Amino acid sequence: MNIELAYKPAHTLAVVDLQPGEQIRAEAGAMVSMKGGIQAQTGGQKNEKKGIFKRLKRTVLSGETFFTNTFYTEASAGQVTLAPKLCGDMEIHNLTADHELMIQGSSYVAAPDTVQLDTKWQGFKKIFSGESLFFLRAFGHGPVIINAFGAITYRDLNNEKLVLDTGHMVAFTSGLSYTVRKASRGWISSFLSGEGFVLELTGTGRVYMQSRNPSDYGNFIGPKLPPR
Repeated sequence: MNIELAYKPAHTLAVVDLQPGEQIRAEAGAMVSMKGGIQAQTGGQKNEKKGIFKRLKRTVLSGETFFTNTFYTEASAGQVTLAPKLCGDMEIHNLTADHELMIQGSSYVAAPDTVQLDTKWQGFKKIFSGESLFFLRAFGHGPVIINAFGAITYRDLNNEKLVLDTGHMVAFTSGLSYTVRKASRGWISSFLSGEGFVLELTGTGRVYMQSRNPSDYGNFIGPKLPPR
């Protein structure tokens, strides 16, 4: 399998070349084009026997689309191109067996069958923060394609602390833990500042961030659109 990211950074496209017998599982709606020996299957990995309730759990808790599409090849090689729903950048995180990757639900694009997906329950933090704080837990080994609204960047922390606005979170590795707190000391000052809640991440690992906040963008542009 070979993955190239084209047209970075504003309108990135993932070009995935699959050899016979390889497969990649992508978020529903991510496919742009297919050619060669590519075949598609909806609802999970090829030959995967996942229960409907397990996929429903991922939908409800993480925001992941209920159905994913698996693109695979059998006798001949092929190519599939993938893109996220919003304009912005993509990045490839090379997952290894010594760590896991927690992905903000809407930032997952695709991964091969050597990467498994599960959910990491984050309690009631979504209710208080106003942002989606349910994460997909990716584990195993192989490339994981993640996307951002705007540009994507990362910070490597070494027993350090990083404070990040909840709407700018993309993903972080399992060596990091986090708590959710108010941006300012008081409730009123936090919300008047426009920040609300932030993530405080501590430990050793990598944090992926996006330069734009999708919720803030939607709140800004929504009132300017003509009524339907």
